[in-house]
Amino acid sequence: MSQETKRSGARPGERGLAVLIVSYRRADLLERALASVDKWLPEARVHVWDNASSGSPAVRELAAGRPGVTWTFSEFNLGYIAAMNALMAQVPEHDVLQLNPDAELLGPCTAARAALAEPGVAVVSPTVLDPEGRDLPWDVAHREQGVVRNLLNSAGYAKRLRGRTVSDLYPEPPQRVDGYLTGCALFIARDAWNALGPFDEQFFVYGEDATWQPNARKAGWELRLVDDPAAGPQVRHSSGGTVADDPLASMRGSDLLRSAQVMVLGLEHNAGRGSLYAAGSTLLDRVQRSKRGPRRARLDALAREAGGRPAVVVITNGLRPGGAERQRVVLANELVERGHPVTLVCLQHLGQYIAELDPRVRMLMQPWWQPVVDVAATDEAIVVGGCTKTEIGFATAWRALGRAVGQRRYWIPAAHDPAELDRPTYSEVQARALRTADGLLVLSRQHHTDLSRHQRLTDTVMVAPNGLTPGQPLGEVSASGPVRFCMLTRLRTYKNTTLLIRALDALARPDEWTLDIFGVGPDGAAMEAETPTYLRGQVRWRGVSPGPDHAFAETDVLCVPSGFEAFPLVMVEAMTRGVPVMASASGSVPEMLDFGGAGVVVDPVTVPAWTEALRRALDDRAELARLGRAGRERALALYTDDAMVDAYQRAFVTVLGHPFPGATEAATRV
Repeated sequence: MSQETKRSGARPGERGLAVLIVSYRRADLLERALASVDKWLPEARVHVWDNASSGSPAVRELAAGRPGVTWTFSEFNLGYIAAMNALMAQVPEHDVLQLNPDAELLGPCTAARAALAEPGVAVVSPTVLDPEGRDLPWDVAHREQGVVRNLLNSAGYAKRLRGRTVSDLYPEPPQRVDGYLTGCALFIARDAWNALGPFDEQFFVYGEDATWQPNARKAGWELRLVDDPAAGPQVRHSSGGTVADDPLASMRGSDLLRSAQVMVLGLEHNAGRGSLYAAGSTLLDRVQRSKRGPRRARLDALAREAGGRPAVVVITNGLRPGGAERQRVVLANELVERGHPVTLVCLQHLGQYIAELDPRVRMLMQPWWQPVVDVAATDEAIVVGGCTKTEIGFATAWRALGRAVGQRRYWIPAAHDPAELDRPTYSEVQARALRTADGLLVLSRQHHTDLSRHQRLTDTVMVAPNGLTPGQPLGEVSASGPVRFCMLTRLRTYKNTTLLIRALDALARPDEWTLDIFGVGPDGAAMEAETPTYLRGQVRWRGVSPGPDHAFAETDVLCVPSGFEAFPLVMVEAMTRGVPVMASASGSVPEMLDFGGAGVVVDPVTVPAWTEALRRALDDRAELARLGRAGRERALALYTDDAMVDAYQRAFVTVLGHPFPGATEAATRV
């Protein structure tokens, strides 16, 4: 929801200035920042993006009294990077000041703005006053990142070694910066932004300054620090202001900063400079005197809070949108809610699902071959994850390392992979490793049958369907008007989007349906180009949806035409909301839809079969409504997050060989 109330008065040929703020939690700090903008930059256009935090109600109250600001209230926390990209898109003709909500202007930044107007200048920062006196005014300027520099910074030695080449801090104010400027108050030239493009959204927060700015330098742009001794520092900023009163948020911020540094330095082929930094920072946590004591105290406290529950490490390659990635986040959140100490480890990249991760879950970025991850000082610990080579490598090494030091550790891989029906699903190396697992979780009995068709896996196999927090029921299919079909998917060829379009076209009933396609992917442009011109008004490519409720609010029927699926979570999203589902027979799909009793199962996966199924759907809307109700009833009984975590805890009991608080039943064996 956006409320736009002010337009720029920039003259033709002259860039106006827009102040952009991403708000999070602290309305009091935001109010102070806005008041300083009013005082020192009254002519600037001001846009605020509120990132759906616990402080959002107070921010809405603040917005009511400031109609001169353009406010955007996000439905969920996009993260700083994506939110700032969205704000930049709102002011396409303006130079900008990207201002932190916990920063305060102390002057009009005249010298900084003059520098920004010079040709070839991309980014300018004024000097910044730290009210606690920990940083010098020019410490917002940093030299180029490197493994040694970043490790010394992590160890707290950067200031002590200021002036030496191993420190990323300058001994005196530089004019031109050869690394990057930290972003509490950054002026960015629109011409540079247009030339270089937006920030990289693989970073949730942090990282944008240390990647976008060096890329600008490589492209010939300059980074400037403006020190104006006569005017003094033009900005006051105390780091961590928006999370200073929240230890969990502060720890998450520290974890994200470390993760961003790993990715900035590089993880080419799971190695590179980033992996060296990850190894070094892990070692520092264990050997540096100032960190050893707090680390041990935290782990002991977590063990006491666990009350006999095993610690759990959840591993994933990353947190970009996808069914398996979403399941990892839901699992971690539910396990920590039930009292388990939980650490989630990303092996290759981060992603948007960080926004959904409970702050009590520790989040780390660790290459797969560095299986050194803190867990609570309990007697038993379990690692769960997928069956990719990186996840298997990390899990087997982490289990062995723990057992070597006397902690009882167990590995339970969760197979989420669609089964290959004509050949083995896993390589022989993967299958050999999986046979050594302490247990294997599959999504359904059919899923296990398909996975083991061509290769033997471990003998202890248990069923744990994926699950989600149920959505609220939506309205049933209308008795009149076109039926609104939709897909909510990653745009890849094997998802059979074009098959669905051809099947709808073959109906020869163009006035009775529409198709909305939500999602992006590498094959999206080709798919859209293949869509016949005469269907462009009915087939609508909608791009990324901010969430299932957004997509399903305009949907009568979800279609999942792919013939290569294991357990499509998007079906559960639809079923819990009462949206009827039509899906190709694949993997667990028939069982999920009760073999046709709770949805339409299309078999075989061909254009004629889909055309006939779609024809029946158009002809019998009452049956579609009944299937929507039946699908919701089935999903609430079997496919909720509670049901999923019940199954995981039962699997833990089976593998450990004894119950623990909150989980006493035996697992469902295959």
